[in-house]
Amino acid sequence: MKKYKPIIDDWDAFKAESDEHPVNAVRKNPLKAKEDFEEKLAERFQYEKADWADGIYRLDTESPGKSLLHWRGEYYVQEESAALPIEVLDPKPGEKVLDMCAAPGGKTTQIAAKMNNKGLVVANDESSQRMKSLHANVYRTGSAIVDATNYDARRLPEEKFDRILVDAPCSGEGDRFYETFTAIDEQDSRDLAKLQFQILEKASQMIREGGTVVYSTCTISPIENEGVVQRAVDETELELKEIETSIPHVEGVDSFEDLDYDADMSKCVRVYPHHVNSGVIFVAKLEK
Repeated sequence: MKKYKPIIDDWDAFKAESDEHPVNAVRKNPLKAKEDFEEKLAERFQYEKADWADGIYRLDTESPGKSLLHWRGEYYVQEESAALPIEVLDPKPGEKVLDMCAAPGGKTTQIAAKMNNKGLVVANDESSQRMKSLHANVYRTGSAIVDATNYDARRLPEEKFDRILVDAPCSGEGDRFYETFTAIDEQDSRDLAKLQFQILEKASQMIREGGTVVYSTCTISPIENEGVVQRAVDETELELKEIETSIPHVEGVDSFEDLDYDADMSKCVRVYPHHVNSGVIFVAKLEK
């Protein structure tokens, strides 16, 4: 991870966080949660609410999945930072939304909840094995507007959507941060970036005029983040937009090692583990 020191806002805090454990968090599911949700949550866990988004609760436990509230679908166990892409996507009831790399379904079910089960969410994933988790989570959370498909995201049938999420397959340095504190090999990052761009390029073809595409990863590498977004801006009709959020974060970078990007990459958002005691997230908002 040392190679990322120039783009980390507080290296000492970043490094110290790697010796900790991320705070477990859950997202309240308004499609299933009852009026006494917080009362029931308090009977089982000590919690505090995140102040940057509604319905995110930090729990003082190592086993947030072991409760009746979880079993009944009243909440979804999800890293706090992982909720950000859908907050940025901001889906509305009645819209048609595509989640291109959806399994296991955390962000898909968050989209359905934001839409109050009105409209259509197409949840796609290439992995047949991972589709099992997607189906199970959609059912448990009562996300009735979700239709699941099993395509390579680059080969999805042509159709237009109001909003598209590209939560892209990535090197997962957010997980590696807590496990081994090692960065991904640069060539592996470059190979992934080719795939990520191809999926984002497909999204640019499937989004309607004026529609919103959100690109996100759980990795630090600028090659997979700003580099992919830069290429999309250069080679497709997508334009980078500002993100309004109060989650602790830093801006996207305009350079790293021998790589240079447009100054507009500052419109992207980077959340590091020491910002909210949660995983890495990179988010870019684009419009056609």
